[in-house]
Amino acid sequence: MAYSDKHKIILQTILHEGALNEDRGKLLINDLFEHNNVALVINAINAKLQHLNMAIKYINCEIDGKTYWILTNTVQDAIKGLYIGCSKAELDLLRNIYSTIASSSEGYVSSTWCLNLCSSLKVKLSKDNAQLFLNDMVEKKWLSWKNGRYYIGVRSIAELLQYFKDTHEDNLRTCTLCKQILFYGKKCKRCDAITHTYCLNTYKENETNLGCPNCHNTSAVNCSDNSSTSDMETEPYK
Repeated sequence: MAYSDKHKIILQTILHEGALNEDRGKLLINDLFEHNNVALVINAINAKLQHLNMAIKYINCEIDGKTYWILTNTVQDAIKGLYIGCSKAELDLLRNIYSTIASSSEGYVSSTWCLNLCSSLKVKLSKDNAQLFLNDMVEKKWLSWKNGRYYIGVRSIAELLQYFKDTHEDNLRTCTLCKQILFYGKKCKRCDAITHTYCLNTYKENETNLGCPNCHNTSAVNCSDNSSTSDMETEPYK
């Protein structure tokens, strides 16, 4: 397929959104190309981006389970990877949030904790400005927010994975099913295996045994925060 202005519209939309919901992306491709061959379109864009060490990747959000299209650098660097165009104080806040989530067994931090952290930053940040910054991080998919808690966002998983590997390798966990790094999932009470919610849902659809994929106990798998993922909020309180 020849690269055209229609491909540029897809790419520009992904850049504008930061992380484009796959359902919206499919509709856009259907409107522009009058077919639903997503792979054909994305492969053509990626071929054009290859010499720039860039590519569109499909990434699942750990909180809402939806698939997003994200433009990522295929050569990631731990230091450069965390530069996301914010102030020193905001970056310090984000580093602390990332570090605490990556090191915790819950996979999230509370909104209150984030705002209280502002007074201990090397460069002080007011709570009002911090809240605006956190809202922006959620809108741009660097963080996810649900029920007063912040989680690692789908864009961070796509673009900053090397940063997390280089800075928190000893604390990172892997999904029991897909074997990919995860920050938040459902945890087995018996064997402590942890699984992406979307991986577990697919597993349940294809297996008669609905228990833990690791130890197969049928009553031991629960969300680490005992909440469902169906009530995902898209923005924090403002």
